[in-house]
Amino acid sequence: MTSTKYQDHPLLHAKATSIRDIKRETFTYGPTEVHKLDVYYPPSWANDPPLFLVFFYDGGLTRGSRSSPSSYLVHNNLGAFFASRGILTVIPDYRLVPSITFPQGSEDVRDALEWVISSLTSKLPRGSESPTNASTTVTSTDQRPRCHLFVLGHSAGGIHLAGFLLTSFFRSSVLVRRALRGVALLGVPYDDVREYQPLGLLRSARDEDVAALPPVRNMVAESEPRAVSSSASVFRDVFQAKGGRITHHVLPGHDHVSPVLALSSGYGEEWGEELERWMRQLVSDHCTEQ
Repeated sequence: MTSTKYQDHPLLHAKATSIRDIKRETFTYGPTEVHKLDVYYPPSWANDPPLFLVFFYDGGLTRGSRSSPSSYLVHNNLGAFFASRGILTVIPDYRLVPSITFPQGSEDVRDALEWVISSLTSKLPRGSESPTNASTTVTSTDQRPRCHLFVLGHSAGGIHLAGFLLTSFFRSSVLVRRALRGVALLGVPYDDVREYQPLGLLRSARDEDVAALPPVRNMVAESEPRAVSSSASVFRDVFQAKGGRITHHVLPGHDHVSPVLALSSGYGEEWGEELERWMRQLVSDHCTEQ
């Protein structure tokens, strides 16, 4: 499946009703007007604790939205795709260049994830608990597993996500370290021209810190720009050399933007189905180990 720009998505228009049928709510997770996120709720729950997926979208660092105009189907389609499969899905907005510099994008990743764990989980049904209790939050000393958390970052969103993982933000976040089961990086330009880009951060990271990270699923489209595909291979090699757990996957028939556009369209969705299986397997493995 090939797509040249986000405005061209007739396949999503054909599925607009089913995409919009998924319940969606908007919340504030930070101090500015930008710090908003959309939550897509599964029609039914099959896991306790539930599976959460937080998605950080692409936009070249300078643009992007959790729900893209004018159709408001792009990114909504991803939320609906995973929510319809029983995975609560969250899509945050984050601050953009030039209004921010490194590491503020990664700060937004941290703040969104901590909000999801500390605030959102208290609103959901769990076992015999009441379905909604907005006044309850989870603290860093709470030992109960409130959710199985996964994070997906596409391109620029993946840059901020990698910055979160490879700096002290991840190590210092008790809530996230306790809940995070896996990270998926899609079409990320890992370029290490600067020390604060993902490859530069990875090269300077301590081996023991990389080895302590959750499993990483490193994905590139078959028709990625060469700079993206080549840097993804280097990132995989360095990550493995430092003791990290990472797998590398090529998405056949896709270009840089088409994987996201494919979801909920009925075409080219295999990568999303494989991602769901990977998440559920990691949850099963985690539960077996406990």
